[in-house]
Amino acid sequence: MATQRQPMRRTLQGNSRKASEIASSSRYDAPRMVRQTLVDFTSLGLPEDVRLTLAEAFWIHIGVRSERSIHTHWFHLKTFDRFVRETQAVSGLSDVHGHMLVCYVEWLNAQCKLDGKPWSKAGRAGSYTTLRKLLQWVERCRPHVIPSIEYPFNPFPWRNRDTPPRSKIPARELRAILQACETDIAKIRAGRQAARSARAADAGKPGTLGWLLEYIDHHCGGMVPAALELSRAGWHPFRIALAHFGGLRQVEPCLYPRGELLLPYYLAIMIHTAGNPDPIAELRRDCVQPIPLLDDRQALVWFKARANSFQRRTFNRHDHYEPPTLVKEIMEWNERLLPLVPAKLRDRLFIYKSPRGVTALSSTAVKHMLKSFCQRHDLQHFALASIRPGVLSSFYRASGELRRVSAIANHAHLSTTVRYVHTSEVQALHRARIAELQSAFIGHIQQHGDRTPKASAKTGKSTDVPDGQIVSMFGFDCIDPYSGAAPGSRRGELCTNFMGCFTCPNAIITAEPSTLARLLQARDHLRAAATLLHPVRWQAFYAPQLRILEEDILPRFAADELAAAEPLRVQLAPLPELR
Repeated sequence: MATQRQPMRRTLQGNSRKASEIASSSRYDAPRMVRQTLVDFTSLGLPEDVRLTLAEAFWIHIGVRSERSIHTHWFHLKTFDRFVRETQAVSGLSDVHGHMLVCYVEWLNAQCKLDGKPWSKAGRAGSYTTLRKLLQWVERCRPHVIPSIEYPFNPFPWRNRDTPPRSKIPARELRAILQACETDIAKIRAGRQAARSARAADAGKPGTLGWLLEYIDHHCGGMVPAALELSRAGWHPFRIALAHFGGLRQVEPCLYPRGELLLPYYLAIMIHTAGNPDPIAELRRDCVQPIPLLDDRQALVWFKARANSFQRRTFNRHDHYEPPTLVKEIMEWNERLLPLVPAKLRDRLFIYKSPRGVTALSSTAVKHMLKSFCQRHDLQHFALASIRPGVLSSFYRASGELRRVSAIANHAHLSTTVRYVHTSEVQALHRARIAELQSAFIGHIQQHGDRTPKASAKTGKSTDVPDGQIVSMFGFDCIDPYSGAAPGSRRGELCTNFMGCFTCPNAIITAEPSTLARLLQARDHLRAAATLLHPVRWQAFYAPQLRILEEDILPRFAADELAAAEPLRVQLAPLPELR
């Protein structure tokens, strides 16, 4: 007899609560609380059929995402609601079409901030993209509701290119921040070690720190009682001892962490991993994993929601200030807080005791703690988002290997890494390296180049080119005018375009003022010849050379280099007349 097959669970892990809320709701536009934000579609001024359609698409397509993503899309949807209120462009689903989207894009382009500046291109694109995603879901999953829409093609071009780059913390400031973190961590360790020693020595002596900590563990459930509880009768000896040892701010760190005490650990891990603020704040307690065959190394693994992938970096497990040791120390420190934290935060690493209860660290909370941290260590205020590009730029300046930096950043495409490390310091480093290589190349040519007159391939006689350095009419050297590089020339014969070709690969143009002065003189000489020569001959022979000189060669030099060459131009001998 065949056994009955057990039904398959079809609820996605982690989203069961959201799925049950959606299923239990009688209408998709019913108000729902997401964190501390009320998402209420009935508060929108949209027509009823439009509101219900967008609400269904929102909760089915967006509702299974993270709470942060739901907040962002809800904010963008309220922008569309304001557009409908102001323009009265939508009276029903029949008005939802491509022309309405064009009007919405034009309305977004006309919006300004309080200071009069227009909205950023990324902000405008975000509001439009949210509406487009919902309408595309309706077209795909509810094809009978709205007809096919012709969406505007690329209404916000070059959105990423025009977005101003994030600020990057210089390497010197990064080292100062990391040193400040290590200083705070050392003080915290010293305080916890002193508390452990006091517990071992003075646990039975009333009024001592050891007695106070033991009393909290055995009579208070491991947590310092609230002020209201301490004000009641019977707590006087405990209250006196607590005040004697510095109150909550001094006693609580001996038992469990406070938010500001986890800040140096968070910043140190973020700098070591070159991670993003939110993924590092959301580290799990199992983030440290062993590496087979490498007993002295451990991997730190974290999930990056935006990339939908796990990131990892390896560190020395024995270093006292690297992530494996820091993670282990945090887990031991806040272990007693796990039963008190909400169930959805119980697997987090950065759990701490706040004035409102036990919670987990977030990037928003960290931003409020940075000011006092910077003031305490005399540091310039910095943004969390500037740490990652600053670390990656420092890695690149130290190694010079872009692919290695890309592996550290866990980037899928090398072009993403280029945007991170493209700084003024890196550009200056590139210019210095290029100048060094060019100098070495020119020195090699000047030292080993063959400058002796060469014989013609046909006659075997020496040409009339003088011995020594071969300099063209326009002021740059030629490696070998007998190589036959120019069109119409043959190897062994003098170049047919000698003294005038700017495109020859044998040309060497240096940034010396005398050379630039000759180039400026040649430019003016060619411009003057344009009014004297026959137009056909000018276009055939000299116009291409002037175009190369003005559009390709001279723009490569800085304005101060060209300005330094200007006084030397009047001292040069006049150039021969062009025919």
